[in-house]
Amino acid sequence: GGIAHWGQRACIEALLMEMQNPDTGIKMHTQRVMITNIPHALTGGDILQWIIQHLKIAEEEALNLGNLIVKYGYIYPLQEPKNLTLKTDSSLYRFQTPYFWPTQQWAADDTDYAIYLAKKNIKRKGVLEEYEKEHYNLLNKKINYKWDFVIMQAKEQYRTGKERKKADRYALDCQEKAYWLVHRTPVSRIPSSTAVNFGCASRLCLASCQKCRGALRGKKET
Repeated sequence: GGIAHWGQRACIEALLMEMQNPDTGIKMHTQRVMITNIPHALTGGDILQWIIQHLKIAEEEALNLGNLIVKYGYIYPLQEPKNLTLKTDSSLYRFQTPYFWPTQQWAADDTDYAIYLAKKNIKRKGVLEEYEKEHYNLLNKKINYKWDFVIMQAKEQYRTGKERKKADRYALDCQEKAYWLVHRTPVSRIPSSTAVNFGCASRLCLASCQKCRGALRGKKET
């Protein structure tokens, strides 16, 4: 299972590189979200259409693959950060930085998650979601010996964040939220209806890998 999933993610990453190609990829624009302009945003509808046209597959299959890409955290939502599905309308998304891609070798570590929760706790003045409170309290016990370090880092990151431009701050918040939802998914939030057809996704990923390799070969020959 683990190796198959890793291979599947490597295929998705090949497709992601194609999606971000300046000439043939999905067009990105500066979009207004809430009260700020976010650069490099793309719509769910454009993502779906690009997958359909690029892989020449039916809409249902393309939506399966699009949902998988968001579920794995390669593209994250800007308007509903907790909703890790592809909405195929004008809903806005952004590409996750490759540093946070699932195939990177570094683990999503307890200390990093504790710092994220502590920072959110400072920002929201103690208002965390129930599952986050549970994690926060468990981590406080589990890594209590370095809790001073956790709080110090959280305060430093919070202070640095306040110095960023509003657009950067908003996008980074969505990025972090999506990353931790992927790596510390609250079990109660996984409805059975979102189960992905992994066999179908594997086949599509294989097709996308072959198409990407073909595109790359074409570039080398020219």
